[in-house]
Order: sequence, then structure tokens, then C-alpha cells
Amino acid sequence: MREDFNFLGFKINTRKFLMTVAVYAAIIIVLMILDMFVLDISWYGFLMGSAFLLAVVMATDLMKERDIDSEFPYDLIWWVFPLSIVGARIAFVVNNLDLYSNFWEMCQVWNGGLSIYGGVMGGAVGLVICCLLKHKNILSAMDCVAPVLILGQAIGRWGNFINKEVYGWEITNEALQWFPFGVKIGSKWHLANFFYESVLDLLGFFILLLVLRKSKQKGIVACTYLAYYGFIRYFLEQLRDPKFIMVVPGTTIEWSALTSIIMFSIGAIGLITIFIINLVKNRKNTQ
Repeated sequence: MREDFNFLGFKINTRKFLMTVAVYAAIIIVLMILDMFVLDISWYGFLMGSAFLLAVVMATDLMKERDIDSEFPYDLIWWVFPLSIVGARIAFVVNNLDLYSNFWEMCQVWNGGLSIYGGVMGGAVGLVICCLLKHKNILSAMDCVAPVLILGQAIGRWGNFINKEVYGWEITNEALQWFPFGVKIGSKWHLANFFYESVLDLLGFFILLLVLRKSKQKGIVACTYLAYYGFIRYFLEQLRDPKFIMVVPGTTIEWSALTSIIMFSIGAIGLITIFIINLVKNRKNTQ
């Protein structure tokens, strides 16, 4: 057995990898047993936690692409993780104030109610704070985090499948009632929005990973993430079942659709700016 193997440019120790897979499989088996006979397991939380740990491990390798030390993700985790949870909760609560009668109910994260966009915003604030404290380049750090962020989102979306939530329109045509085009919720079939986004997020991971390794331009990966995710999320929002659409309080404006447009616009403007700057530099160098 080879001591190491290469996967997508990541050098992985074979023995440690097999041990990790075995331990992870054992944990899943134990949790399944507990879920069946003892208590209800929050599989959504388990998936998100697993995705977060995977992101930290992968980020340690990606940091070298922007000349940041590999230990920096372990500093980031203390800021990004808690603030992403806080941001995700605040965004959900603000857009669903009618669900809560007091402040304590708003704080009960374990009862469900998180917003991915809010989590991304909170995590971004945590990253900026950590970079300022550790004297790291913010754009470089964002470039390294963006690929693992969207990979985590791809994994986390399967939590929606487990919880039977955030699905799309009802499918009445029996010829289209099959997975992965649709997902059966109760006695009805709906568009499998979670699957569509998971696949597109996974595709985004490969795109961002390629951009990170092919370009040394600071900020280009972060801007690509903003433009790409904002674009796909906006169109997926158009397919979502109306009961899962959050609106800005006091308006009919859809929160996620508006955020997607803003995210896409910031990313697109950033990419255009980078292109123009590089174009001007290249012209000066050729004169």
C-alpha cells in the first residue's frame, strides 16, 4: 500500500485517511442506532459539523496557494464558526419574527431555523476580524476559504433532504416523479432543490479550486464564489416552494433572492475590476 496518494492536488496519507474513514463510519453507525432506539439525532447538524471539519482540514493545504501558513485555519475556526452560527440565526429570526414571542425563543438554535446567507455573512465577519488580529491579507484568506465553503454547502444541503424541507414546486406529472428530478415529501412529489444546489455547489468547488491554483490574483477566487453562488442561488430560489421563501419584514421582497442579486453584483463587479486592472498592467508592461 502506498504511503501517500494525490487527490485533486491534495497529498493525503493513506493510513490516516483509511483510519479517518473507519472512525467516521463507526460514528455514523452508532448515531443511526441511537436514532432508531434512544433519541432523535440532528442529522442536519451532524452533516454541517462534518462539512465544517472537512473545510478546516482542506483549508490548511489551500493556504499555501496564497502564501499563508497552514496553521491559520485553526485560528480562523475560533472566529468563523461561532459568528457563522450567530449570523445564520439572526438572519433567520429577523425574517421570521412572527414565529417568536420572546428573546429566549429567538436564541434556541437547537429548535431549528438557520439561514445559509446569514451564516456566510457572519463567517465573513469572523474571517475579517481574525485576519486583522493575525495580520493576514483578507482577500488572500477569502480566496483560500471560498472553495471549501462551497463544498461545505454542497454537503450541508443533504440535511434539507433528511429533514424533508426547502424543496421546490409540486410535481403533478407522474412521468417526472422520480429522483433526482424530484423528491417525495409525504404523498406528494416536489422539485429536488436540495439536490440541484448540492450538485451545482460541488461543480463550483472544482471551478474555484482550479481558479485558486491557476491564478495568483488576490480576490479573484472570492469574487468568483460571490458571482457563481449568487447566480445559481437566485434561479434556484425561483423554483422553491412558496412556504419556504422568507421575505424582508414589512415588504414582499424575497430575502434570499435579493441577497443573491447583491452577492452576484459584488462578485461580477470585482471580477470586472480585476480584469481591467490586469489589462492596464499588461499594456504598460508591453510599452
